[in-house]
Amino acid sequence: MGKKGQDKRTKTWNMSKVVNTSRKETAWTITPKPGPHTKETSVALGIVIRNYTKIVKTMNEAKKILTNGEVKVNGVIRKEHQFPVGLFDVISIPKQKLFYRMIFDEKGRLVLATIENEPKTKISKVIKKVMTKKGLQLTTNDSRTFIGVKANVGDALKITLPEGKVSEVIEFKEGNLAYITKGAHCSQTAKIVALVKGTERKEELVKLQKGKEEFETILKNVYIIGKDKAEVEVLN
Repeated sequence: MGKKGQDKRTKTWNMSKVVNTSRKETAWTITPKPGPHTKETSVALGIVIRNYTKIVKTMNEAKKILTNGEVKVNGVIRKEHQFPVGLFDVISIPKQKLFYRMIFDEKGRLVLATIENEPKTKISKVIKKVMTKKGLQLTTNDSRTFIGVKANVGDALKITLPEGKVSEVIEFKEGNLAYITKGAHCSQTAKIVALVKGTERKEELVKLQKGKEEFETILKNVYIIGKDKAEVEVLN
């Protein structure tokens, strides 16, 4: 008999590197379903509730909280324990007055930043720009699509929650603040100093400054998060 449907579980040793849980505690972990984030860049919501917030001890307890509609992701109630949660997503549990935003730690793992109040916005990165019959369409890293918004690949969109509308476009340009998503400076915030053009053999680089230190990283590792100040919570 053929295999049907998606695997709900993944061997712990084979889970995404962004998941911040021990690979020795159990043999199996939850596989995120297809959604706004890929399984390589996300954590299943059930894992966030059980392992990250630690407000419950078992997955059955986590599922109960979710089924009761007590958890919101980016302002929308989510009941599926396999729902994928990724960078800068907002996790809210209003009944317990708990609010978090997903960010990276220095090892590139998704962790929770505690917030006092439920945020009304999030930052999404434009990763694709194509012309359609309806006009120019933008696609972001969290699978949102917008038509009629003037922005370029690499720019950031400030999104209102839960409406999901664009309130501001933050350009990828010198002087703006960037969040580093991979490499030796992962999870750090720095100011863009210059763009270093690439060649056929070398990728385009971004020159950044943090305090007195200057460093370079590849373009895809840079995520714009603000102009004069960061629009989202970060570790540093």
